[in-house]
Amino acid sequence: MKRIIFFLLSSTLLFAQTFVPNVSIEGNNLNAQEERIIEELKYTIEQYISSNSFSNEIYKLTVPYRITIYVTQISKSGSKMTISTNAFFSNEYDQRYIDNSWVFEFAEGEALYREMIYHPLRDIIDYYGYLIMASEMDAIEELGGNSIFDLANDIYSRGSSSQWSKGWSTRKEDFDKLTGDFRLRRARHLYNQAFWALDDGQGTKAWYFLEDALKYLIDSQKLDAQNKF
Repeated sequence: MKRIIFFLLSSTLLFAQTFVPNVSIEGNNLNAQEERIIEELKYTIEQYISSNSFSNEIYKLTVPYRITIYVTQISKSGSKMTISTNAFFSNEYDQRYIDNSWVFEFAEGEALYREMIYHPLRDIIDYYGYLIMASEMDAIEELGGNSIFDLANDIYSRGSSSQWSKGWSTRKEDFDKLTGDFRLRRARHLYNQAFWALDDGQGTKAWYFLEDALKYLIDSQKLDAQNKF
């Protein structure tokens, strides 16, 4: 089966789970109860990612989804803990997102499931998951991530109008830069096409795809040299 290369990340078209989760959580000066809850939180996040799809029905993709969480503060109210964090989200290769404003509640025994009401833990997991998967879809077909980017934008709309609105203005700025740079998104697709052509033994065709990708990248840099995406 042909291997799909997303900016040098090799993923395979499989009828399998969308994401392979890799979650780690750290914190200083945690007491025994907090450490127990943090361990449960890690398991809960991994179970949630493993049991939900982040792609559309056209392609079944298996992509790494790494979440690294550093706990900066924990406060308790009743059975729930409010956890403030710095977090890192990645596909373990070319997509990296840092979020220093992630605050959420978690209680022992709590399960995560999808619903329309904004949930500060689940929806941030979904938000960055959608960003990563949408960019992977852009690599498969030109601007193929649009529908998944729309799902991320829906989360922004709910989150920014909720009591958990902290950080959403910054996230929205990054979202607009990522989705609005069509040159960079087209370059991703052309780069992927070049490797498909190489797989098929079409070296000249691959070279033309790479040339076009480079042109888009140069134009993107000229328009916004500060765009980190």
